[in-house]
This record gives sequence, structure tokens and C-alpha cells, in this order.
Amino acid sequence: MRALEVPEPGVRQPLFPWSSVAALSALGVVFAAVAWLPGEGRSAGVPVRVGALVLGHGALLATALEWARPPGAGRAGPPVVVGALAVAAVTAAVLPFGALAFGVVPAALWWAARRLGFRAVGLGVPVPRGAVALGAGLGALLGAHVMVTATMTVGYPVRVRATRELLEWLCYDAGASVLAMECFFRGALFDRAQRRWSFAAAAALSAAGNVARVLVDPLRPRTVEVTAGAVFYIVLLSVTSCWLFHRTGSLVPGLAGALVFFLAYRLLMPEAG
Repeated sequence: MRALEVPEPGVRQPLFPWSSVAALSALGVVFAAVAWLPGEGRSAGVPVRVGALVLGHGALLATALEWARPPGAGRAGPPVVVGALAVAAVTAAVLPFGALAFGVVPAALWWAARRLGFRAVGLGVPVPRGAVALGAGLGALLGAHVMVTATMTVGYPVRVRATRELLEWLCYDAGASVLAMECFFRGALFDRAQRRWSFAAAAALSAAGNVARVLVDPLRPRTVEVTAGAVFYIVLLSVTSCWLFHRTGSLVPGLAGALVFFLAYRLLMPEAG
């Protein structure tokens, strides 16, 4: 069962603390602005792309940490993590193989979880190796399914990307996109919701938010078949991650599954993505 402690029944915090409204509003405004720029979001100028990445994913990470901040703890966690994300985003944009700098973001999160007590977000808690292997295995099953489905039904061949391009995408997923997604929609939103409602209702809320975040992503290909596939697989991936978090209290198994799944997705994503 979950390793996290459930608050006392009398200490019932609001599902959406008002302290996070500004950050989440910034997320929507920035993503919407980039999505409506002429051309694809990926072709936008470097300052715009870096700003969208930092404010978008940073808002999710900072909100997750703020919701998980224990009473009396300092407020250094969110600024440190968002600062690490900003440094990584700039480095990735201006240096060859600079995407490796995204590795500092999980390190900053781990530091905040272990040193500052932000364990309620699902990091810095013990997790069985078997659960991590299970998460990776479930992600591999979903990844294999999406590859077979995409190649047989919509004609997207599996492409062997250049090593540098694939490495950049994987670093971006591990240190920004997937990490922020799991921290907020599982470690923060789902965790708060499951303390109030049934698992099914909490997982549905988490999945709906996850789908909305993916649909407004300016880097997502705009074709109908990709959009329909994204909704289907993100729902499955979200529910799987919710179940793993519910059972273990840790984000690590869900992160492992999501990273394996997105590896398969990156091998299928068309050139315009």
C-alpha cells in the first residue's frame, strides 16, 4: 500500500490552494501564446521556446512542491527546482548536447525531497525495485502497442533518429516534460484527490488534466490521428501511473513507465513534431 501518510481527518486542505492559481494561470497563458504563434511551436525563436518551457513546466513543478510543502518548512524548494530548469533550458538551447543539463532538474527535486522534506510529492521515499520494474514493463507494453498501432493503422513508420536528436528528446522528457507531468498530475493533483474521493474519481481527474496539458502543448503534432492517439494513450498511461503511485506512494515507478512509453513515441513522432 501507499507509503505516504494520510493527514488526519480534521486537517482537510482545499483541493486547489489559491497560492497556486497564479502559477497555473501562467502555464495556460504561455502555452496558449506559443501555440498561436505563426508556424509550429518548435520553430519559434529561442527566447520564446525557452520561456515557454521554463514557465510551463516550471509552473507544474513549483505548484507540486508548494502543495507538498510541510508545515514550517522553508520555501527554497520551488525556486531551486525552477532555477535548475531555467539553467537546463538555456543550456540545451545554445550548446551542442546541452540537453544533458536537464539532468540537474531531477537532482534538484531529489534534493528538495530529501533535505527540505518535500516527500509528499512522491519523491525521496523508499520504493521496491519490483515496483519500478513493473512500471517500466507496463510502459513498455503501452509503447509496443502504440508502435504497432501507429505503423499498421495510420502509416507512421518506426524511424531511427539521429543519436543526438533522440538523446535531446529523452533528456527533455526525463528532466522537464514527463517529470513535471508526473509530479503535478500524480504526486500533487491525484494524491490530493484520492484523499477525498474514490480511486476511480481521482484517477479520472488526473487523467483529464494530463490530457488537457498534452492537447495545449505547442510541440505536439496537429494531425487528427495523432491527437486521437494522444488522448487514448495518455489516459491509459495516466491511470497506470495513478495506480502505481496509489500502491507505492512513490513517483518513481510511474516515471519509469512514462519514460519507456515516450521513448517509443519519440521513435514514431513525425518530423513536424
